[in-house]
Amino acid sequence: MLWSLAALPVLGVLGIWSARQRRRTLARLGDPAAVDIHLASRRGWRWLSNLCLFVGILGLGTGMAGPQWGRDWNQSAAPGRDLVVVLDCSRSMLAETPSRLERARDALVDLADAVERCGGHRLALVLFAGKAQLVCPLTHDYDHFRSRLENLEALAQGRDLEPRPGEKSGTRLGQALSLAVTCDDLRFLDKRDILLVSDGDDPVRDAEWRNGVRVAVALGIRVYTVGIGDPNTASVIRLDSGPLKHNGQLVRTRLEEAPLREIAEMTGGTYTSARTRTLPLGSHYLDLIEHLPPREDNDDVLPVYQQRYAWFLAPALGFLILFILLGDGSRKGTR
Repeated sequence: MLWSLAALPVLGVLGIWSARQRRRTLARLGDPAAVDIHLASRRGWRWLSNLCLFVGILGLGTGMAGPQWGRDWNQSAAPGRDLVVVLDCSRSMLAETPSRLERARDALVDLADAVERCGGHRLALVLFAGKAQLVCPLTHDYDHFRSRLENLEALAQGRDLEPRPGEKSGTRLGQALSLAVTCDDLRFLDKRDILLVSDGDDPVRDAEWRNGVRVAVALGIRVYTVGIGDPNTASVIRLDSGPLKHNGQLVRTRLEEAPLREIAEMTGGTYTSARTRTLPLGSHYLDLIEHLPPREDNDDVLPVYQQRYAWFLAPALGFLILFILLGDGSRKGTR
């Protein structure tokens, strides 16, 4: 709306051009000094009228932009819980069409939308493949959470989530769970949940995930797991460079439900098999936690500022009405 203020310099230029044209026209009537004496009072009214128009448009544009200042302390965040989403971005999540990763992203966008409508809950996002990474700390800023879900395919094929030199390879689900349990704001661990979205497929098969489960159990944090993929049919992993191969053989993957189900059972959570459909994750999670105690209000809620548009719109309307009443400053009934 602030772009509407660009009309002011345009009107100023038009006003200057109009004034020059008026002077040229009046010069044809006779001696300029005599004409100026006759029109002196009208010139003053005209400048006042133009000033009213200028201030009116300035106030109108500023008011429509919705200025806000001064914290509204009567507005507080609704009570809620903390949810750390742990998303599998390993290459096996690129299998199937649409890919498992695409379906997981759509489900998490639905989660963010539902949580935003409900209010109060904080979201965080941990991505993992060969290593785990916190990409979005706990926040009420759901737009930021959604923005971190973009370009997941590039992350899955890139090196950002690859293990460091010397570290063991594989899908480090346990490392991701440990990070989700201990990441960011440890004041409300008893009001924290973990949502793990994965296909459960770890090519190393070393049960590394048990390390993360032990940490979650020790702190009493529930892990809700969602399985993505087809458990009956093995699929080829398709990268931008072509099908993924190992030692000349095509790498195939399927949904491994056993570890995901066991993680949920050991931590007191639940396992949900989304398989090849996109799960309405928002309503699903809210149904799971509706009986759990919420987190007390904390100091990181997004500030709510007082609306001040009326301070600008009301005077702007008055100045514009005055501009209409003044007109061009000509005297009624004179010739």
